[in-house]
Amino acid sequence: MRLDNMLIAEGVAGPEKGGGQTAAANASAAAAAGQSGGENAIEHSDYRAKLAQIRTIYHQELEKYEQVC
Repeated sequence: MRLDNMLIAEGVAGPEKGGGQTAAANASAAAAAGQSGGENAIEHSDYRAKLAQIRTIYHQELEKYEQVC
């Protein structure tokens, strides 16, 4: 899967994307909600936390790019 397709599939990029902080907050809330249920939940939580970090960085870089253009 191409990176841009992955970002769209995970809601990081695409027409429905929000601001970096909003998207990161939503992902963090989803990660917090999924923390019960053993090792799978931990892995899921780690994945969601990393996804929130990627989302934040992506939106910060996108904002920088848009300011330059």
